[in-house]
Amino acid sequence: MVDAYAARFQKSINKAEMGNLLPAQMQVMDFVAGLRPELAIITNGSNPVDLDEAEKTAKNVESASLINKNVIAAAINPAIAEVKELKAQILELKAEIKEAKYVP
Repeated sequence: MVDAYAARFQKSINKAEMGNLLPAQMQVMDFVAGLRPELAIITNGSNPVDLDEAEKTAKNVESASLINKNVIAAAINPAIAEVKELKAQILELKAEIKEAKYVP
């Protein structure tokens, strides 16, 4: 999650006392380099001017990604349930056909 990563990143910059020494663009580059690739591409593409903007963008992209995944999952779940129901019906029909074949 971006929140946890951002907190660790801030902590390490503060611990190394590099916050004032490391230029803002270098902080952004280092931060983006540690993001998951799908977040890094969009965050970097937004051209953040400082670390706060990079964090905000990464969090927004992550939130949108999670929302999209939930929407897709909600759309797929009914279809999966329908497929399972149809498979059960097919098994019942197969059993009926098999039984009908052996009736004298």
